[in-house]
Amino acid sequence: MSKLLEVRDLRTQFSTDDGIARAVDGVSYEVDARETLGIVGESGCGKSVTALSILRLIPTPPGRIASGEVRFNGRDLLKLSESEMRSVRGGEIGMIFQEPMTSLNPVFPCGEQIAEGVRLHEKLGRRAAADRAVEMLKRVGIPDPAGRAKVYPHQLSGGMRQRVMIAMALACSPKLLIADEPTTALDVTVQAQVLELIQQLQDELGMGVVLITHDLGVVAETADRVAVMYAAKIVEYAPVGEVFTNPLHPYTLGLLRSIPRLGRKVARLATIEGTVPPPTRYPPGCHFADRCPLATEICRTTEPPLEPKPQGPADHTVACHHTDRVVELRAAEALTTA
Repeated sequence: MSKLLEVRDLRTQFSTDDGIARAVDGVSYEVDARETLGIVGESGCGKSVTALSILRLIPTPPGRIASGEVRFNGRDLLKLSESEMRSVRGGEIGMIFQEPMTSLNPVFPCGEQIAEGVRLHEKLGRRAAADRAVEMLKRVGIPDPAGRAKVYPHQLSGGMRQRVMIAMALACSPKLLIADEPTTALDVTVQAQVLELIQQLQDELGMGVVLITHDLGVVAETADRVAVMYAAKIVEYAPVGEVFTNPLHPYTLGLLRSIPRLGRKVARLATIEGTVPPPTRYPPGCHFADRCPLATEICRTTEPPLEPKPQGPADHTVACHHTDRVVELRAAEALTTA
């Protein structure tokens, strides 16, 4: 049985004054119905560009999807016509964009923006589509949904705008939801409400979810599998429990070290030294080599494949030449902090 979404060796590039920027460089992952895949990594690592590539929303020029496959329900989305893709976007695949204030149209009422997608994909009349918009606003927990359907985005708080974005993304009951930083700039109370809402609607609709976030706490709470991205590549891909209890890539270990922990007194939070290389000048070997404390000559000359390692189960894949040393480093740190 095929997966709901299968991304295979996806490569997305942008033409710049400094050369070709490899924003997504050979990314592969899968998502099934009712499954949540968390994608984490630093800003600029390619998380959002991967999501936009799935929906073919890359501005061309300067961007282009250079190669790869994006199979959704068995169809390669990269081979569909533009009219066929319009029926997929918003209908079969919904997306919550990163910043609701810039993603919502400021000159149309919120309800009209939700109803537009319903009219397009489900061929409902104006009254029925407007009723669906009010129903969705109610479903995402907005008080006085009929009244709020008539207001403009700037008249709502950040949390309310985010709920409008969720209502818009889910109005046509999509099979897949891509949520790009759905809790950015929200306070922790609203953040928890938004995540609970997405999970509740996922259970009701049987959706697959791709959750893009910087927050490892959100991933631990909501995801089934995790893809850790660094400099346009996935460096670790595993069930969520494996990533937190048995990280095998030095970058993943660095991310987990940086999380503050209650009860542990430290003078300073751990950081990953150095900076991410520019996408126009990635090194020939491992992209993380220049920042990695475990790097050797092979790391700077030979790119490590994403594959299972003896230190983890078969469904835990890592792109690193030195997973054995990562395990040793973790063990030494455990003894030091015990």
